[in-house]
Amino acid sequence: MPRFKSLAWTALLCLALLDLSVAWADVQIGAAPATRKILPESPMPEARKIEIGLCRNEYEAFQIAVRAPRGATVLAVSVPEASPLDVFEVTVYREHYLNVANESSGSLTDHERLPGFYPDPLIPAVDPYDPEHARPVGLPYDLAPGETAVLWVEFYASPAVTPGLHEGAVVVETTEGEGHMQTTEIAVRIEAWDVDLPRTVATAFGFGHDRARNYHGGPEGDPTANYGEIVKRYYQALREHHIDPTTPPTPDIAFVFDAEDDLLPVDWSAYDEALEPWMTGSYLGGEGVARFNIGRFRPGSGTGSMTETQYVKAARAYAEHLQEKGWWDRAYVYATDEPWLNGGTETWDEIVHDIDLLLQATPDWRYKTLITGSYVDLVGDRVGIWCPVTPMYEDWFYTGGSMAGREEYAERFAKGESLWFYACNANLPPYAGYDIDTAIGYEPRIVKWGAWFEHATGFLYWRVSYWVQDDPWNVYMNLEEFGELFARNGDGFLLYPGDHNGTAGGKGSPEWLTLDGPIVSYRLKQVRDGLEDWELFRMSEKMGGEAYARAQVARAYTRFGDFTFEKCPGPGTYCPDDQPWTLDENLLLDVRKNLGRKVQHLLHSTLYPDPEAETPDGDQDEPDEDGDADADKEAEVAPTPDGDADRDTAPPTEDGGGCQGTGNLSWPALMLLGMIILVCFRTSRIS
Repeated sequence: MPRFKSLAWTALLCLALLDLSVAWADVQIGAAPATRKILPESPMPEARKIEIGLCRNEYEAFQIAVRAPRGATVLAVSVPEASPLDVFEVTVYREHYLNVANESSGSLTDHERLPGFYPDPLIPAVDPYDPEHARPVGLPYDLAPGETAVLWVEFYASPAVTPGLHEGAVVVETTEGEGHMQTTEIAVRIEAWDVDLPRTVATAFGFGHDRARNYHGGPEGDPTANYGEIVKRYYQALREHHIDPTTPPTPDIAFVFDAEDDLLPVDWSAYDEALEPWMTGSYLGGEGVARFNIGRFRPGSGTGSMTETQYVKAARAYAEHLQEKGWWDRAYVYATDEPWLNGGTETWDEIVHDIDLLLQATPDWRYKTLITGSYVDLVGDRVGIWCPVTPMYEDWFYTGGSMAGREEYAERFAKGESLWFYACNANLPPYAGYDIDTAIGYEPRIVKWGAWFEHATGFLYWRVSYWVQDDPWNVYMNLEEFGELFARNGDGFLLYPGDHNGTAGGKGSPEWLTLDGPIVSYRLKQVRDGLEDWELFRMSEKMGGEAYARAQVARAYTRFGDFTFEKCPGPGTYCPDDQPWTLDENLLLDVRKNLGRKVQHLLHSTLYPDPEAETPDGDQDEPDEDGDADADKEAEVAPTPDGDADRDTAPPTEDGGGCQGTGNLSWPALMLLGMIILVCFRTSRIS
């Protein structure tokens, strides 16, 4: 018995000393894929290597988490000069955590919405709007003891990037006090596919630059001298994320009639001067908009100051002018918003009346109207784009067949009509949406997968800058406007104002942050990833690989969601055992990799192998029992159903790396660890 007690006390001492040595360890650093939302309570990722696949004209990112038991400073994150990764444009952000006090409604198992800290604004390491001076903004950053900082490292492949493997490292520089510098390398393996990613998916994201005006300079007095450039930067941020504004800003057109109601010659010069740069892409550099809302002749809004006869003549002149300019095919008109909610039958009748006036002008107006709602048999063959919110599709949320679904829209496609989707405050879990307070980072991405799978050709979002109570850095849901059920954190904005001294006495960015432009968000990055994936799916579809693309995407997506009531089993309700879309980020990333390689093969069949031929199901790399598809998998551990890695068990160390791994213990810790081993060894020998 004494001998047993001696061994027990020695074991306890060894454990205590070992725990102390961990506390003395250096700064902990690990990498994770961009899909994973790293919360303050999340376990530290342990990977020290990351694999990324991307096309030319595409962005892909990963994350680096940094945690310091005794506090530290994150000095810089960079790619060394003359690195093989130098061919990519690299941008680094620090993820800023928001304190969500009131969670969005509709929590379900595996889809919780809980109060707490969530990352969303991405603070650029240096001022992107003043490249000449490279003013530090997001880095260096001082970490409090135990605090986690997450860095977003983004790669862009220009059209000049050579296809193939590019392997190098991203270097993280940290320091603990004076003279204790730590340099950590994250190995990065980028597979650049021999694919030029186009921008063909139609997007319509609302932006009102009057709100930007309120923040950048304030609502009173003259605008700042560079205000026009600031507004352009907001639009530029959208373009860089493959997003077009719903309605490009253009001046009103004066339609003047004589006493006989004949239309006098129209002066189109100011209108053309404003719209042409959007159509050619010269305003922002790059491609022109894929589709755009005309902003005039809105069905359901009446004829305004014109008589019906004048309205018809003006609509004819407008159509003829856009046709002459070559812009007509990209134009549409946005009818009264959500007619099923705003007026019902009366509004539908008004929409039909106004479309018929447009058809009197020219039959070319047929199929030019967009309806934000599910298909209803009230308007005949007049509508061109049906755009329901995702829960208003099929009978997954509104049960009993009350909403049009796959069968009904297939009939509309045959008539030449199109399907878009939108997301808003109606996206209650398990419907994927744009909530800040979800632990599943890739929700905005997977909803784009579903849109493609359901044969949509575009996606709409009602606003990117509907900042709540003039204080978007501290208030994230509009309870006054939408009530407790439908108010959601982040609904209506994907950008943050970069100026602190604007509306309502400085309720802009935090005092330490001032930029002459927008701050992008984690959610906006996920939206872009989804749109880029959508382009890949479309390319595969157009080149004869649709069956493979659908089989792959079906591994991750079956439906947008379910009715937000938990019951197992039970049709028309949510059951955690039957998820509508995957909660496994590794599966999501594996599907994307397979589709990237498939498109590469379809474009250059003699140069690159067909992933469909690699294994019977077309999956190149079967996941092993840990959930990784191969040894170089982007994620080092599969997430648990709540979208995070297991919060009770640290993930396995990959390739020798880890929180304390890769040999980065401080010298005092190494000496202490050696003493522990010696004491324990001697004790075991004596016993």
